[in-house]
Amino acid sequence: MGSMRGKVAVITGGTSGIGLATASALARQGARVTVLCRRTGSDGARKLAALKVLGEVNLVECDLGRLASVRAAARQVADRCGVVHLLVNNAGVFLRERAESADGLEMTFQVNYLSHFLLSNLLLDRLKAARDARVVNMVAPVDSIRLDFDDLMSKRSYSFLSASARSKLALVLSARRLAERLSGTGAQVLCYYPGLVRSGLFEGTSRVLKALIDVVGATPAQAAANLLAILAEAAPAGSPAFFERTRARPLKGMATDAEAASRLWEMSSRLVGFT
Repeated sequence: MGSMRGKVAVITGGTSGIGLATASALARQGARVTVLCRRTGSDGARKLAALKVLGEVNLVECDLGRLASVRAAARQVADRCGVVHLLVNNAGVFLRERAESADGLEMTFQVNYLSHFLLSNLLLDRLKAARDARVVNMVAPVDSIRLDFDDLMSKRSYSFLSASARSKLALVLSARRLAERLSGTGAQVLCYYPGLVRSGLFEGTSRVLKALIDVVGATPAQAAANLLAILAEAAPAGSPAFFERTRARPLKGMATDAEAASRLWEMSSRLVGFT
């Protein structure tokens, strides 16, 4: 992908953790950074504002729990940016209890996956125009995970670990179809698992899990450095690539199922109102 100087980068969840570290690193490299965040007046947003001394950093309000907010944010980005060279679908939640969004959808599935599906598609023309764009979906190991297409909203049963894992599998499956739509443009879709990272994402989870991450987890800065390192790596034409830290590795299980990817894409399109 080459130098990020002067290139347009769009990041969700960029006010804390890996997102903030990635935005900071990109600003230092001279990228034109746009961060989509739920509250532009938050502490994290103020930290981002301070990065303007390093380069161009813009904040766009976007609540991933509301599809209308995602559409409005995508319009702002599209109007402001003729091209998008890098889209990092980073934001995510761990919710101990099942909750529904304002759109009537299960919140983990919507925030972690469906809103990013919508955002990526709404910015598709801007990504194509960049010719060498990268889309990075922040994921997790999904080899043993399966989607229940009859219960995508986890109404029959819910656990925060399984809900999060299924949302990450959805990101991997949708990456396959997104890569097909970007084929021939020079753009590539990458799925990136940073490993365990010490961040606020795990606040409110089990004490055992949080203690483990505090001991063995990487720093957000390390995870961001690895993310930027893989941008130069090549994915097969029309296909996504999966990276664990900086190493590419093959996918297994449902993540390789083209029929499941197509079915999910069709269902997701209906859920977000695409015709």
